[in-house]
Amino acid sequence: MGIFKGLWQAESDIHEMIEQHVGLVDETLKKFKEGMCLWVEEGDLDRANELALATHNLEGEADDLRREIEMKLINGALLARSRRPLLDIIERTDKLANAAEASMDFTLLQRIRPPEELVPVTKEIVDLSVEIIGEVEKALKSLFGGDDQVLQYTEEIEELEGEIDGLERDFIQELFQLERLDLAEKILLRQYLETLVEISDRAEDLSDEMEILTATRKV
Repeated sequence: MGIFKGLWQAESDIHEMIEQHVGLVDETLKKFKEGMCLWVEEGDLDRANELALATHNLEGEADDLRREIEMKLINGALLARSRRPLLDIIERTDKLANAAEASMDFTLLQRIRPPEELVPVTKEIVDLSVEIIGEVEKALKSLFGGDDQVLQYTEEIEELEGEIDGLERDFIQELFQLERLDLAEKILLRQYLETLVEISDRAEDLSDEMEILTATRKV
């Protein structure tokens, strides 16, 4: 059974393509984590750039597949009433990979490394950002596979996003207590932080969309 069969009754290869797209987004985030943690911990710019390139390539593959799926939907792969919600889900899922790529680019192009006091909280944010993608994947499978557990997974997504919000506050509080950093450095690190938490923010947006679809499904 395709992971979307439970909701979308029409049979087509669109189900397999969407599953592949979700997998590419997941792989993008894993490369993002590997590259970001390597950079934060070791400052190995050459290796981090290699992983950033891998992140970029995977995001590009996901983007290409998203466009291919969208063209199939626009050309009538599914019933008209099913297309718009599915397009929204695909777009929001794709934005997770976009956010990871953007964070890597912002970080490495400006060679931003958090001071050692902020490394533990930074790594925890990155770890939870990848973990939240795992819950997104489970929620999507539940939503379109018809096992009625989607709200359980969206609740977990929201809990993880809340944890990241808390870590974001910890980062900011500790950042502005570091007297050895000037204001410009603190502002740049604050912007760096914003790129990291963008991933979980977009995951929460997707979670909200899935909850709406679940409610619609029950009407």
